[in-house]
Amino acid sequence: MKKLVLLALNLIFISTLNAQENRTSADPEDGHGLEDKIQNPIANMVSIPMNYNLSINNDNTNVLNIQPVIPVTLSKKWLLITRTIVPFMNVPTQTGYKNGVGNVTFLGAITPAKESSFTWGAGPAIMLPTGVEGLGFEKFSIGPSVVALKQTNGFTYGLLLQNFFSIAGPSSVKDVNYLYTQVILSKKLNNGWYVYSSPNITADWNAPSGKQWTIPLGAGAGKLITHNRYLPINLKAGVFKYVAHPNDADWLVQAQATFILK
Repeated sequence: MKKLVLLALNLIFISTLNAQENRTSADPEDGHGLEDKIQNPIANMVSIPMNYNLSINNDNTNVLNIQPVIPVTLSKKWLLITRTIVPFMNVPTQTGYKNGVGNVTFLGAITPAKESSFTWGAGPAIMLPTGVEGLGFEKFSIGPSVVALKQTNGFTYGLLLQNFFSIAGPSSVKDVNYLYTQVILSKKLNNGWYVYSSPNITADWNAPSGKQWTIPLGAGAGKLITHNRYLPINLKAGVFKYVAHPNDADWLVQAQATFILK
């Protein structure tokens, strides 16, 4: 399973890089408009996504991710896109449910400032433990992060890859070697509507065999709302089936509201 998934992720990433050479006449407009930017995790846009995840099993797991995205201008040619993810968790335990903040992650991706139908970025990813046992890893971890994205003819496809390695923390808890990937796939429709299938695939390499992978497969729909009295809002929701999960969860239901500030 590990080799097959890594091969698939590499193929997606390589095909996205190669797509830069296959431009069409529509490409000059791709990647510039707000409908394209909402599909790009490293777009030059200040936003606050609020992402709710419900993993359905005998005991459900609830996670609300608040993940502000703030771009910083480094020069005329380069941007630093920062994304912080703060998860508020409600997870089952043997004695009931535990509530609290899970691992806080930070991404700093350096990316070209010029808007284009092809986007790439790279930089460090940092994972901070919050000290709440049972709500994530308990060691301070860092690792590389890279993203590549192609937008053409209404399609967006790409891949974000991160791998965290623990560098500090209690010796009594296990080390961290954790892969996080975000598959990026969407198609624009009319009037701000779009369909997407962008699962987050993860692997805990230090977990026992059969408990390493989390792989949800599914799809959803969304809409960009710009004609209102306030800020533009991107709304989307999807349903995914777990084909692999360490706790044998069956389904994942997602709903997200992104408030676009600039």
